[in-house]
Amino acid sequence: MDQNRGALRNVFRLTRPLNLLIVLITMVIIRFSVMHHLMDQSNIGMKFRLSMFEFFLLIIVALATTAGGNIINDYFDQKVDRINKPDEVIVGKTVKRRIAIVLHQGLNILAILCTIWLSWRTSFWWPVLMTVGIITSLWWYSPIFKKQAFTGNLIVALCTASVPVWAAWYEAHELAMYYNDMMIEPSIFVTNLWKHILVISGFAFILTLIREAVKDMEDLPGDVEGEYHTLPIVYGIEKTKAYLFVLLALFMMSVAITSYLMNSILESLVVSGILVIPALVVMFKLHHAHTPADFKFCSRLLKAIILAGLILLVWIYR
Repeated sequence: MDQNRGALRNVFRLTRPLNLLIVLITMVIIRFSVMHHLMDQSNIGMKFRLSMFEFFLLIIVALATTAGGNIINDYFDQKVDRINKPDEVIVGKTVKRRIAIVLHQGLNILAILCTIWLSWRTSFWWPVLMTVGIITSLWWYSPIFKKQAFTGNLIVALCTASVPVWAAWYEAHELAMYYNDMMIEPSIFVTNLWKHILVISGFAFILTLIREAVKDMEDLPGDVEGEYHTLPIVYGIEKTKAYLFVLLALFMMSVAITSYLMNSILESLVVSGILVIPALVVMFKLHHAHTPADFKFCSRLLKAIILAGLILLVWIYR
């Protein structure tokens, strides 16, 4: 019994539950904070068109593709993980390689089937291509894209940025179809909705780009052994740091512009303080970082900024 519980715990760890929790929280906030707020502003009594069951399937798709991507990443990264984080190796050690592949394929099939059902229900088929594209990209991430400078980071950042889009895509389509005759200019609502969603996705994209490059510096010893061509291997630590300083400056500038456009001075100050100050700390720590432990601290602080941003969304769209 204890052995079975241990095996299940290791499988659960393989999916990286904290990442899954962030995906779940993001989708819930996009629907019940961001979209609900914008729908209330329409003044025509908009109600969600997707049922709770259908939104639950949306969440299942996002969690299944994310978990599947995490599993296949660990599957291909066994060699480098034994060097970078030997205590955290699961595939081939506590979970058999065959079981990892079966789990990965099962989660992908579940995601595709749920997407097909949702598309059939809404007569909106573009999301199927999105799901298949993400699954395919994550499959080739470790063996191909991660071995190319910047490409692997870009793939992960795009997949992360797709989560807010995924949470809104079906619902936005259904709202536009159902309320088309009730809105004087339905395109204004749809455009405004996507403006908010894409801004949130943009912040997720740039923060993920930053964090992935930081993780590349953290994992440098194993990546060299694995013959990867990540940014610090190709361009060196100092040039990678310079690249990160530019991205962090761009992030802080974007936060400042977004804060300036807010209606409340209090909101502007809170948003700027909660996001910009930790980003400045990351810049300072990166400047003095030399060891994997230094870079790991920066990576964790960046994840904390992402979580803080999600909490801010609930407050802003309250």
